[in-house]
Amino acid sequence: MENKNQETQKQMPEHIRRMFAERRKSGEVNNADILSAPSEEPTEQQDDIKQDDIIQNENMQPSAYEETLQQNEETSNQDEKKTKNHKISKKGWIIISCVSALCLIGLILGLVFGLSPKYIKMQSPTVTVHALSDRTIVSVEENSDAVIYEFRISNGSDSRTIRSNYPSVTITSYLNSVGEYTIQARYIGDNERKNSDYSTTYTFTYREVLDTPVATLQENLLVWQRVDNASMYYIYYSTNEDELLYFTVQQPADTSQTVSFDLSALNESKAGKYYLYIEAIAGDGSFYYNSGLSAPLEYDNVKQLSAPNDVNYNRQNNTLSFTVNGDIESDVNFTYNFEIIINQTYRYVYRTNQVTAVNIDLSPYISSQDITSLSLRALGDEIYLISSQIVTAMLD
Repeated sequence: MENKNQETQKQMPEHIRRMFAERRKSGEVNNADILSAPSEEPTEQQDDIKQDDIIQNENMQPSAYEETLQQNEETSNQDEKKTKNHKISKKGWIIISCVSALCLIGLILGLVFGLSPKYIKMQSPTVTVHALSDRTIVSVEENSDAVIYEFRISNGSDSRTIRSNYPSVTITSYLNSVGEYTIQARYIGDNERKNSDYSTTYTFTYREVLDTPVATLQENLLVWQRVDNASMYYIYYSTNEDELLYFTVQQPADTSQTVSFDLSALNESKAGKYYLYIEAIAGDGSFYYNSGLSAPLEYDNVKQLSAPNDVNYNRQNNTLSFTVNGDIESDVNFTYNFEIIINQTYRYVYRTNQVTAVNIDLSPYISSQDITSLSLRALGDEIYLISSQIVTAMLD
């Protein structure tokens, strides 16, 4: 039996064996008492366990006592883990609370500063472009909160930024070539938060005026040098009393540097002094404006009157008859002057507004018996209207 108790003690946990060993040394128990001595572990579960249960566990399986100790140890470990988990969770809550507090403070500060007039963002301006004859000006409405006005001008890949203390700026020097430009502007405040966004894009077409032609008169030709980017020319002509009329001359090929116009086209117009002007015309879709009028050139449209037709003399009636050419009508304004030459000595001026046949009674001037020769011509002013050739009447 003693050997069996020793074997049982070998199977007991180390701390139980130490407990019994200490009790044996102190004389409190002997080997016989081991069989009946209750466990002194201070747990409620151990109070119900009998020592016989320990002795009878001969199959090397854990006794009820050992299972109870193991369960207590596992429960202790679980409690310890829960405590640690609880500690970690509490730390996390502290971090979350701090972050939330900081976010709340940031939100409050953002609302305070964001709603403050000192930090209100300015509204975008509206761009206006004024294209004058000698300059191009970009402007926006004045803003008392703006300390700088910024303008951005772009033409394809070329972009320029201009800053001004005033709400307008002259951009003529930034327009390097004809074409379309996009223009934007914004307000710059004393704090970056106040800066406005850029305005909507304003598209501005920059055009240049074509060079004004410089013309000269060469006999009956009007001559000038071609104008780059012109498609045609208008040749204006007028007297001091007439309105401007014009001929159209097309721009020659690029290889031709000289353009000319034959002024004989004016023969259909009334004789007199004319003032000639040239204007270079831009083509459709061009980025150019028509040129100004060239300096006026004076041109004398001189014409010779046509001689009368069907000239006849009737001695019996002492009358001279003829017909008037229609081309004279436009030159003399329906008043015709004819010079009648009698006997190559006497000259009489006859005026009429007849446009067809004319009959002149010569009795007031001379008797029919005294006429030995008779001729006449259409009489001009000898400046712009040259008198016609003399026509001699046949005498019977």
